[in-house]
Amino acid sequence: MQHEHTEHIAASPDAVYAAIADVGNLPRYVPQMTGVRQAGDERVEIDARYHGREQHGEASFRADAERRRIEWDSASGYNGWMEVDDDGDGSRLTLHLETVHGSESDHDVAATLDAIRMLVESQV
Repeated sequence: MQHEHTEHIAASPDAVYAAIADVGNLPRYVPQMTGVRQAGDERVEIDARYHGREQHGEASFRADAERRRIEWDSASGYNGWMEVDDDGDGSRLTLHLETVHGSESDHDVAATLDAIRMLVESQV
């Protein structure tokens, strides 16, 4: 299942990219995530809560500052990317998500973008 949403954020593209590229911010905008740690070059360990159950896993996490883009994927079939572009007086953040489980709804994806918007705009 694929989802793609775009959100305008009233902050510079560099500020938005800095927020999404900081692995430590992931639990602040991915509601299911309860913790994240660097696990080596482009790898992260993730703690999450899904359907009332604690889960732990590892995923790749790549950040490309030149393109203002992050990408991730995991063995569980949860992968995607986010990219920041100029958008007039702010930024346009696009989130693309692919999952084999179908458990993510468009509402969940839009809520993630909204959480990023609130995180970044509160810091400007």
